[in-house]
Amino acid sequence: MVIAGTIPIKGLGLTRGNVEISFDNIRFYNENIPENTVQIPISMGTATLVASCYKTLQYFNRNNELVAILAGDIGDGEGSAKIYEEISRLNNKFLIVHYIKPKISEITKIDFKRNFVVGDAGGMYAGKAAGIGDNFKLFLPDVGELAFLADKDSSHPAYVRGFISEVDDLDVVKLIKMAYETGKMPDNMVIKGETDYIVQKGEIMATVSEPKHAAMECIGGTGDNLTGIISGLIYCGYEISEACTLGCMVNREIANMVTPTPDTKINEIIEAIPDALNKLIK
Repeated sequence: MVIAGTIPIKGLGLTRGNVEISFDNIRFYNENIPENTVQIPISMGTATLVASCYKTLQYFNRNNELVAILAGDIGDGEGSAKIYEEISRLNNKFLIVHYIKPKISEITKIDFKRNFVVGDAGGMYAGKAAGIGDNFKLFLPDVGELAFLADKDSSHPAYVRGFISEVDDLDVVKLIKMAYETGKMPDNMVIKGETDYIVQKGEIMATVSEPKHAAMECIGGTGDNLTGIISGLIYCGYEISEACTLGCMVNREIANMVTPTPDTKINEIIEAIPDALNKLIK
């Protein structure tokens, strides 16, 4: 399993290898230079997704199968370019493309026939902008990002047409329909929000809305945490829509266990993943 994405650290070169978690950091082992261990705060960029996926795989004793491809990128696209080059060479991998500067010419170089590809954040934006979203297996937008996916003329979430950006949960069903009318969406999608929608080929298969913990909405990284849980479940053998529904339930069960406040750190949320899985998988 491969997670590819950027970290907002200037000068962090391309780093590829296995990871471990140490409190609020991921410890990243450079397979090319083993003595050079890099520590990255879980709260930074793609590190949140790496940590949540690691914890999910750890529950199934498969965490040693996780490889991260990370690079520093502070907006100039330099780290993103290195990551695109790396993932264009992958073959027969479960790949999650996460925070990365959208580049249409580069995202199309991924071999979608030989890899199982999940798109979130920049990876999802690039796939949509390139008109190849249907090559992905799964997108995981929030409601705002769904508006971007539904706007066939928009190339970035910042430029979604005004009438379509003023949405609330009542419009989600309409936006799902509009997104799939483009013909360029993956078969599977999870819309993250106050209510989570699990979608397959444009049809809403399930919703998860309880329990509600408002504080989860203001803790940075909870959406990335959900992407990591769901991706880990799929990798470990769950059917996609089943993994999506279970992942949304796990994310909310974590809130029950942690009882978060706006001051709660994302590593505290991630640390509870195994206990939540243990409670819901019987």
